[in-house]
Formats: sequence, C-alpha cells, structure tokens
Amino acid sequence: MHLVRWEPSRVVAWASAAPRGRQILTPRVAALLAASDAADRVTGEIRRPLQRGDIVLADRYAWTAVAREVARGLEPAWVAALYRFAPPPDLVIFHRQEPAAALARALATRPTPVGAEAVAAAYAVFLERLMEVYDKLLREPDAGPWHVPSLALDPRATPGARVDAIRERVRPLLDGSRPSSTSA
Repeated sequence: MHLVRWEPSRVVAWASAAPRGRQILTPRVAALLAASDAADRVTGEIRRPLQRGDIVLADRYAWTAVAREVARGLEPAWVAALYRFAPPPDLVIFHRQEPAAALARALATRPTPVGAEAVAAAYAVFLERLMEVYDKLLREPDAGPWHVPSLALDPRATPGARVDAIRERVRPLLDGSRPSSTSA
C-alpha cells in the first residue's frame, strides 16, 4: 500500500512569494502551474505504484484541486479538463465539514496575520464557495475530471458509523468490484 498527500504546489508558492510573481500570478496561471507540478508528482507518487500493483491511498487528490480552482472563479469544465491527466480514483471519500468549523480550524492552525479579521472574512467566503463546488461534484459525478463514485461522510455521525461506512465501500474495491455513490 502506498499513501500519498496532495500537497499545495511548490511552484505556485514560490511564484506567489516573489514580487514579480505576484504581478503575473492570475488564478488561471496559478492553476496551470499547480496542475503542471501535480502532473510531475502523479507520475512518481501515483502512476508508478499503481503500475507495480500497489494500492494507492491519497489524502486529497485532483478532485480537491478542481474544487479549489473552481471556488477561485475558474470555469468548471476548463479546470476538470486540466486535471484529466490524473488516474481516476476508484472512490472519493468526502469528510463533510461546515465552513465555520473549517474556518475555525484553519485559523487555529496558522499564525495570526496582520488584518486577521479581514483575512478570516475573505477565507469564510472562499470556504462557502468551496463547499458549493464539493456539493456539485457529489451531486454530479461527471462535473469533475472523471466520473467517480463518492461517499460523503456526515460529521454528525459517530466515528464508528463513519468507519463502518468507509469499510463497506472499500471492501468491494479490494475484492475487485466498484461501488456506487452514496452518503453516510
């Protein structure tokens, strides 16, 4: 088994830190750079293990990148096409979270910047848009880069119920069959 984390693009981080980079780093340019960086990582971290017959578990994946880019204002079809290079997953497990809880967690895990209230307000709006995109991807499996079965976990469910739902959906994959989209 091979575990992969879908990390933010190092290229985009570098470009956004450079004064000249911030001048030319539009959402579309950032998306192209991020997808290029992701394509390199997919080759080494996902395609090669899959070719060896390994099971690959991804903590976030291209579905997340698509949702973020669409929430930033890019066209959904363009972004979905941008990430079609990534191997389609057998299942997306979505841990649903309320935007307010996600905002509180993000603010608690990062240093407090100057103008934290303005940053928090802007990020709250982004999180609302992000959740709308995730909801669309869950409702319309063809809205992303590939048609993909999904499991949306309810944060109000007990941890045991969420684990049981995951096991129920993953077992058939290990046996070679494919699940359908549901919520738990």
